[in-house]
Amino acid sequence: MAVEYHDQNSIPGLIPASMLAAFAYCPRLCYLQWVQGEFQDSAETVDGRFQHRWVDAEQDAIPEDFQPFHARSVSLTAPQAGVCCRIDLLEGDGNKVTPVEYKRGEAPKTPTGLYDPHQIQLAAQCLALRENGFSCQEGIVYFIRSQERVPVNFDASLMDRTKALLASLRSTVERGEMPPPLQSSYRCDRCSLAGICLPDEVNLLREMDAEKERQRNPESEPKDETVRMLLPARDDQVPLYVVGQGKTVRKRGERLEVWSYEEGKISDARIREISKVCLYGGVEITTPAMVELMQRDVPVLHFTHGGWFQGICLGMSHNF
Repeated sequence: MAVEYHDQNSIPGLIPASMLAAFAYCPRLCYLQWVQGEFQDSAETVDGRFQHRWVDAEQDAIPEDFQPFHARSVSLTAPQAGVCCRIDLLEGDGNKVTPVEYKRGEAPKTPTGLYDPHQIQLAAQCLALRENGFSCQEGIVYFIRSQERVPVNFDASLMDRTKALLASLRSTVERGEMPPPLQSSYRCDRCSLAGICLPDEVNLLREMDAEKERQRNPESEPKDETVRMLLPARDDQVPLYVVGQGKTVRKRGERLEVWSYEEGKISDARIREISKVCLYGGVEITTPAMVELMQRDVPVLHFTHGGWFQGICLGMSHNF
């Protein structure tokens, strides 16, 4: 039975090269995004689409006369290899071609100048090109921000690793089992799906289950694993709750004041001691107060009078 992935460019039964790159980066992220259809934009994904805007412009496919050419946004399928891909830029001379993959950032400071998913994605494109009759020995990753072209040699080791990863990904999808989260990985810190994946929470629960199992079987060997504990960001701050129609939150110096139409000022709090502001019902907040909270990365949450969450206002908490 063919598996349909959540991408408009995917082909039933074929694994997109970008999906394979996501699997090399984080198997759980790949499963959430491509199998379950979960996606949440981050600053990186939005900027990536902006940087790719000219690459994705519609172009004719590869010229039939095979003269030296540059073709953009070339789509290929490879049923035997089990992959499909959309190549950002294809440089060629006759039957010899070189795929070029565009990345939004700067070239990483690694020995190869690349991350492993970059190489895997290009290697999957190489499989598709070779199956379609092209000679392909090398690919290029172009980093837009640093304007660097980093070559990728399609040697036997890389191609074997790519084929093994394809088999592992297909097996994971067919089993229908979501891979576990990464353990204490920096990749989770900037992941836009961290709120859905919940790596710390899931890993902590798994560690608690493992600890119970070790208590039931004392002879089993303990695992030396360090789990990031779930701790509040600050223990010297508390939330501010404002409930009731006709109340207004105002800023006065380093404090927030709560005013009522009938009673005047009824409460205040130091801004530096506030972790978040929760407004219930028809509570108003002035623009100076909102701007100050946004600048301090203090979220303002809006609820109905009955406690149903309606929305959140938060400043630029990341460097865009």
